[in-house]
Amino acid sequence: MTGTAVSPARRNVRLYFAFIFLMDFSLWGGIWIKFLTVGQGLELKWILAMDLPFWLLVAFLNAPLGALADHIGRKRVLAAGALAFSVTILGFGFTSNYWILFLDYVIWAVAMALRSGADQALVYDSLKEAGEESRFRWVAGRGFATVLTAGLAGVILGGLLAEATSLAFTVKVSALFPLMAMVAVLLMREPHVPHAERHYWRDLRSGMSFAWTHPQLRYALLLGSVMLTAGFVPVVLVQPFLIEYDVATGLYGIYQAPLRIVSVLAAVVAFRLATRAGVSKVFIASGAGIVVAYAGIALIDARAAFAFFAVPALIQGLFRPTLDSYINERTPSERRATVLSVLSLLFSLQLAFFEPVLGVVTDDISIQAAGAVSALLFLAILPPLLLLWRQAHRDLRHQPGEPVLEAAAGG
Repeated sequence: MTGTAVSPARRNVRLYFAFIFLMDFSLWGGIWIKFLTVGQGLELKWILAMDLPFWLLVAFLNAPLGALADHIGRKRVLAAGALAFSVTILGFGFTSNYWILFLDYVIWAVAMALRSGADQALVYDSLKEAGEESRFRWVAGRGFATVLTAGLAGVILGGLLAEATSLAFTVKVSALFPLMAMVAVLLMREPHVPHAERHYWRDLRSGMSFAWTHPQLRYALLLGSVMLTAGFVPVVLVQPFLIEYDVATGLYGIYQAPLRIVSVLAAVVAFRLATRAGVSKVFIASGAGIVVAYAGIALIDARAAFAFFAVPALIQGLFRPTLDSYINERTPSERRATVLSVLSLLFSLQLAFFEPVLGVVTDDISIQAAGAVSALLFLAILPPLLLLWRQAHRDLRHQPGEPVLEAAAGG
């Protein structure tokens, strides 16, 4: 490949890092629920009720907006997504009633669906055009570190800025960063790489059919989606917890940043741990840890109970890479994307209904009650799923010719 193609590809990589940093540098991310509840007088249960249409809309829009990206170019779609995200954040800053909040959530769903996977696809196509696809794994790893850095910096600085100025100012000024991200992506060069026509719904049906006829995948997807939902609970409950125990706004980032660090450190050692202990032990310990963590929040009415939120963060870091490896090793390469899309769909559907329930329980009863509901729900669901998955996993290991991670599948 000529140097004329290599240079734009490397420029696109640099702009990609700038884009994802600016999109994930969320000064507002650690304080927005406090702003809407304490600052604007909205009720948490109605805020989280918006997640029902939000997650359903995200799931529905993935197909048409993915097709749009293939048709007009990923650069334009990403720029539109960044603009929509900026409008979303600014809208939150001016939200004074539930109708405006609902409109914000609709725009947010559009922004999320516009971005979904398109940024990595654009940079991959850039490298492919230049004959440098082998660099993509390095780019993806560096991108993960960039997102982590942006998120940590944003949540810490956002709390400090809100303490020094106001919650409203912090939310509104956060809208500037997606606008800068939009400029960064518009400076990228759209690679000229042919794409096969995508049939999202047909592929999704195919992925569901494949997973359903392979019990180890069927139960891994069901178990995985429930565990991902369980790991999302702190996103909903952390800020209401800090509000209930009257934690100073300037400390919001200080409280939340370690949770992110714990998750990333766990992800770093996940493969090594799964190899030594076995996938079964990782899955079982993760399920038990989730129940214990939310039981702790339910039973201990003290600020120190915040430490229990570190357990789901730790488990997410361990569980997700192990689950992804398990699915990838048991799925043909041409079906991996569609099978993983089934996982995303199941996760979105569960969140759409579970988040509003948590909002009602937290608002009308207490944080402790929300912890109890979470603990009891996952105590009821996880053991049967673990038993079904473990049986299918054991049966698979006795079938010759099936792809199995022998080193990582023990136990």
